[in-house]
Amino acid sequence: MGYVEIFCLLFFVTFIFHLIKRPRIGANEPPLVPYRIPIIGHTYSFLFDAENFLQKCREKYGEPFSIYVFGGIITFTGYETSQEVLRNSDVFDFYEAIDRTFPVNAIFMGFKKFHSTRFTARMVVEHISGKLNIYAPRIQKELLFGIEKYFGECEEPKVFKNISLTLSRIIAKPVANVILGEEIAQNDDIVESFSVVENEILNMCLIPPLLSFIHHSLHTMFVLLPFKSRRNPMIRHRDLFVKYCRPTVEKRISERKELGKKYIQKDDLLDYLLSESNYKTDVIDDKYMDDLFGQLYAIVFAAINTTTKSLALALFDYGGRPEFWDEIYEEQLKIHNESNGILSTEDVHKMVKLDCFIKESFRYSTDIAGIPHIMKNDSFTFQNGATIPKGREVYIYMKDTAYSDKFFGETSNEFQPKRHITSYPNGKTVHLPATKIHKSFVNFGGGKHACPGRFFAVNEIKVFFHKLILRYKVRTESGKIVPSRMLSCFALPPNSGLIFENRN
Repeated sequence: MGYVEIFCLLFFVTFIFHLIKRPRIGANEPPLVPYRIPIIGHTYSFLFDAENFLQKCREKYGEPFSIYVFGGIITFTGYETSQEVLRNSDVFDFYEAIDRTFPVNAIFMGFKKFHSTRFTARMVVEHISGKLNIYAPRIQKELLFGIEKYFGECEEPKVFKNISLTLSRIIAKPVANVILGEEIAQNDDIVESFSVVENEILNMCLIPPLLSFIHHSLHTMFVLLPFKSRRNPMIRHRDLFVKYCRPTVEKRISERKELGKKYIQKDDLLDYLLSESNYKTDVIDDKYMDDLFGQLYAIVFAAINTTTKSLALALFDYGGRPEFWDEIYEEQLKIHNESNGILSTEDVHKMVKLDCFIKESFRYSTDIAGIPHIMKNDSFTFQNGATIPKGREVYIYMKDTAYSDKFFGETSNEFQPKRHITSYPNGKTVHLPATKIHKSFVNFGGGKHACPGRFFAVNEIKVFFHKLILRYKVRTESGKIVPSRMLSCFALPPNSGLIFENRN
């Protein structure tokens, strides 16, 4: 039987299955938006017109509401009910949902001997975000190197068409420094590997889950097929990691054994991992190196992908809005002069106008929906009385919060960075930074599972912006605002270019 016959058979079986088992909604469940086409349901509208479709659903059915996509029911929560999902992490499982949507951990499971998302989150909080004071000069050094290497002098205006690719290469170097250490971060092959692995995994994770019409596990199996074959692209990255990192691992383990309590731990994630009980060993074999690779490279993807996307979107927002250029530049020039060009974390905290601009970019260019969860109790009832059953997939309708008049007034559809500063009659001002978790700002999630790397990411973006705009004028090719590309409910940087010109 050929592939065409197998596909036709699967489609026929799926068709019969969905005709027999039509979705049923309980009496107190969120309303299921009506649909006309059996099996397909709302899939087409969700894939190709998610922004308008979800907005109409929200206006007509309130929140939460449910739609039928890819053969299953998904419930969407708006600004009123999203916090109930984010606060109740014992009921709503974020990790299971994200592994189903973006099976990054599954890609590396063939290398890891154990997997704990909570362990990974703790590593990031304590040994990356918690050590920004230590990493600050190293991050600046690596970012300046990348800016010089990939943008150069730009004495004449220069167009960069694929800014996301360029940014991922620049961001890969400070990420390598923090994860593997300063010495290994100087290896071009490792830095290139960090950038490439992020792109390879992202391309796989963005494949539409069409096989989920049969069962969601089939989509996961399909996405993982290339990573379980002999041509697994991760093997090449694993081999590079082993080649360049094994000598460092052997040296550090030997020194740790010889010096005992006198051993001074290095400030990078690799050395922290070597100190963990699960990694204390005298035998550094291939399985040991595989496990280190799997644990660390899973973090690499998250660290580079999210930062690159947010930074690219912020650059397009900046490049299309010249009315903010002078104000932000003057703030950065003042901080540069006061710090003599060597930024501390305190200097980064002073970048209030830049921080507000970046936060407004996060808000304005947010994904339409995301931060998936799976309800793992028998049922859950929202405060408004709507009840969802066990196993229900729940998405946060992020744009409903980001563009809510309740939080941002009648100007919620406008790009206004100053909205994140509150001024009082006595002259006091309060600034809500981009890292602050708040019910009006869900880009980093909320509750116990708020993004653990947000402090590092925002710090990195601000330092990059600071160094970049002191050296270049940046504008879009058209000189106008360029909207984000939409892939279903996900916002992606535009395909158009950005023009860089030396400020001097």
